[in-house]
Amino acid sequence: MKITGLVLASALALTAVSAAAMTVVEDADGNGTYSMDEMIVSFPDLTDADFAEIDADASGEVSQEELVAAVESGILPE
Repeated sequence: MKITGLVLASALALTAVSAAAMTVVEDADGNGTYSMDEMIVSFPDLTDADFAEIDADASGEVSQEELVAAVESGILPE
């Protein structure tokens, strides 16, 4: 039973990673984060309010972790 649970947990984790990996935003300036201008290329319907919600630390840029969280929470599509 423990092995089944471990396999199931691993499969779910891989599914989450796969979904996030499908979300592609180009880091045009190469700084390792995504600006509103960079995000809007991949998500043309993104609003300022959406961006602010995704930018959890209010840095003005979206980190890879924030991007993954936004996809997982449904703020952004996969």
